[in-house]
Amino acid sequence: MNRLVCIVEGHGEVEAIPSLCHLVLRHLGVAGWFVDKEPIRQPRSALVDERLPGPKRPGRDEGILRAMKLARSRRAHAALLLCDEDDDCAATWGPDASERMRKLLPNSLAVMAVREYETWLLLARGMIALGSLGIYKPEQIRDAKKAMRLLVPGYLPTTHQLSETRGIDVAFLRSQSRSFDKFVRSIAMLCGTPADHG
Repeated sequence: MNRLVCIVEGHGEVEAIPSLCHLVLRHLGVAGWFVDKEPIRQPRSALVDERLPGPKRPGRDEGILRAMKLARSRRAHAALLLCDEDDDCAATWGPDASERMRKLLPNSLAVMAVREYETWLLLARGMIALGSLGIYKPEQIRDAKKAMRLLVPGYLPTTHQLSETRGIDVAFLRSQSRSFDKFVRSIAMLCGTPADHG
C-alpha cells in the first residue's frame, strides 16, 4: 500500500484532512493508497515566506523542508501540503512550495484553499442554504470561521472541522470551488489516477 502524508497549518485540519483525503480517494476510485492518519502540522509562517510583502509570496524553505523530512521518515510515497490562501496568491505559492517539497520527495504537491479551509465547508452547504443565512460569495469572505458560526453555533475548528468535513459531497464541492477541484486533481495526480473519475 502507498502512503499519502499530508502537511497542514491549522490544528483543526490535523484531524479533518485525513478524512477529506479519504473521501477524495473514494470519489476517485483509487485503490492501493491510504492516508497517514497523523498529518504533519507546521505554522503558516513556516510554510509561507511572510517576511516578504504579499500577495505573491513564495514558500519558506525551512518549514517546508522540515515537514518533508518528517514525511520521508514516515516512508511517504507522496506528500500533499494544504495551506490557507488568506490574502496570498495560490498561483505563486503553490508551484514554488511544490518545487521545494520535491527536493526531498519527487511525488509532492502544494495546494491553497481559497481564503481558508472553512470556505470549503461553507461551499459544501450549497448556495441556497448559505443565502438563507445571508451568506453570499463565500470565497470573498475574510472570516469564514465567523460565517461558520451561523451554521454551527460555537464553531471551533478543533471541535467541529472533522464532523463538517465528513459531510462533504466531493463531486458537489468540486463543482462549487475551483480551489477544491485543484485539491482533488492534485490527489489524483499524486496517486496516478484520472481526476475525472467519479
